Amino acid sequence: MNTRQKLLHEIRQLTDEQLSALRELAISFKREKGNSTVVQSQAYQDWLSTENDIYDEIFVDELTAR
Repeated sequence: MNTRQKLLHEIRQLTDEQLSALRELAISFKREKGNSTVVQSQAYQDWLSTENDIYDEIFVDELTAR
């Protein structure tokens, strides 16, 4: 399976909200031609937000022990 097919397979499994964030990121990539300014996109900032920090859930025992 090539990269495009793999990506399409993953996209089919996303929710509408996730697709919206992915679309913003894709538009930013396209607009900036892959430059580092993509980091400014809202989708990327949302991805980095504390709400998406899975490590808090995974390591909850270690965090409470501190």
